[in-house]
Amino acid sequence: MKHLLILLCLLSGCISTGHAGWFFDDPPPPPDHGPQYRVRISELEEQMSEQHAANDRWKIATGGLAVAAVLLFVIGTALGAKTRQSYDSATRRVGRTHTSGVNGTRNHMGETGTPNRHQTMAA
Repeated sequence: MKHLLILLCLLSGCISTGHAGWFFDDPPPPPDHGPQYRVRISELEEQMSEQHAANDRWKIATGGLAVAAVLLFVIGTALGAKTRQSYDSATRRVGRTHTSGVNGTRNHMGETGTPNRHQTMAA
């Protein structure tokens, strides 16, 4: 039985495979639907080119907005750093900006009373 199965496997490998469409002489020609499909295809191609143009304009607009946002971020950071530097140099000239309160808490400049903090949080 084993030899018979091996013989069948070997013979099936020797048999040439047939063409999948061997029972057709020639494939049938595609139907010609005429000019209405050609017109429809040209309309769709024109519509797609308009969509590509609109997408390109949106890409340019969003790219410009992204560059502007990055530029504003850099300018804001530079202004903030400069403001911080001028604030630090002004506070050094004025002197201490903090006054000591109860239990080592500090009042910031402009505060008149004791800071509103719990005593355990003051340390």
